[in-house]
Amino acid sequence: MDLSYTNDTSRRARFKRELRNPSMVTVMLLVLLATAVVVAPFAPGWVTTTREGFDALAEQKDRNESNKSALGASVPSQIAPWLATQARTMTKATGPLEWNVVSFVGGPCDIANLSQLPAGKYSQAIVQACGSFNQIQLSYSGSCFRASTCKIPDAAKTEIARVMDLVWVAFADAGFVLPYSEDEQQIFP
Repeated sequence: MDLSYTNDTSRRARFKRELRNPSMVTVMLLVLLATAVVVAPFAPGWVTTTREGFDALAEQKDRNESNKSALGASVPSQIAPWLATQARTMTKATGPLEWNVVSFVGGPCDIANLSQLPAGKYSQAIVQACGSFNQIQLSYSGSCFRASTCKIPDAAKTEIARVMDLVWVAFADAGFVLPYSEDEQQIFP
């Protein structure tokens, strides 16, 4: 028997030996090569679709930015309902996270946002409400410092209701519509 091929160091002989007893690197290279051959026909479609998706995403972002700058930071008619939601959450708070649900110094109550409101009774009421809610939140935060002992005093609830009443009066005078009551929302046959 001739074993001369084992001592053969030619490329062809090494290739044959590697195919008979492949190393882990060879196996991985063959798997990657086979995967590349199978996937290659689909790659141009994937690249095109991905590029179109990124272009659409960039266009949407540009549209959102232009809408935001055109409308300002907040829509005036949406601030009163937002304040009402926050007031309701604070009134029913059972823990510090609900009591301090939002800062009335930032967001819609931010000075930059409030300055964009049209001048008038409504904008003054919103500015005063943001300040009042912030003051109420700070004044009564000791009553709701821990979840286990959180009890919102009736005085705080009364102050919150008084501030929201002023906001709703200004909201109605500004030409906006008050939210429906529960009876008005029900549909009768």
